[in-house]
Amino acid sequence: MIRYILAFLAFTTLLLASGEPRSVTTTLQTPRGEEATVPVGGIPEGVSGIVVHAYDATHKAIVASVTVTESGETSSRVRLLPFKGLEQPNLPTIGTKPREGDTVILGYLYDRVLPIVPNLKSLEKAKESFPKLHLIHPDLFAVELAKEKSPLPYRKDFRKMCEKMHLGLVMFMFEDGTDFIDCISWVKVGSSDVASVDASKFKQPFFNRFEEIPSAFYDWSEYRIENFDRFYRKLERKK
Repeated sequence: MIRYILAFLAFTTLLLASGEPRSVTTTLQTPRGEEATVPVGGIPEGVSGIVVHAYDATHKAIVASVTVTESGETSSRVRLLPFKGLEQPNLPTIGTKPREGDTVILGYLYDRVLPIVPNLKSLEKAKESFPKLHLIHPDLFAVELAKEKSPLPYRKDFRKMCEKMHLGLVMFMFEDGTDFIDCISWVKVGSSDVASVDASKFKQPFFNRFEEIPSAFYDWSEYRIENFDRFYRKLERKK
């Protein structure tokens, strides 16, 4: 985890409202209850991140998550949330509260992305088009859905996957472009004109290399997506 923190501290490119999302490192200001501000503006609403508290020169810890709720020209308002990325029931949780001057990394883990694409050609195009992003293989998500006996993915399934695999974004590739959805807020925080290939020819329910994702043995319902783009655009809007 420390290597992720160091990498993002060094990577301070501003987030773009349109395009491949990036990270930005800043400081926490005026924390009050569940709200605070950061001295950076122009950040898309819904961008999430972490708060890092330094106990001394060599000891740091993640003490909270944040999501951007409002952004102006020079500052942004954020909501403070419990950090769940490293939950371990057998270990005590960190009791430190976010403080003035703590480091805030917006776009934390935005280089780790779950790609939801219609077919292999689209996945290959995504890897070519976004070389700076680590796209985990959709097979890993298909395995999790199979364990849950869930043939179609829902928002809760994406959230569980993001937490388990330490992901920052879900990427949906459509016929007219690509959307990047923040794992925590489930808000679109970036987009690209990189489009899918042969979208009408897609693997159910997204590209993966398994024959099928099974449902529970007592469930005889037919789970089938008729239109890839329509199904996942609707899922993007789920709150």
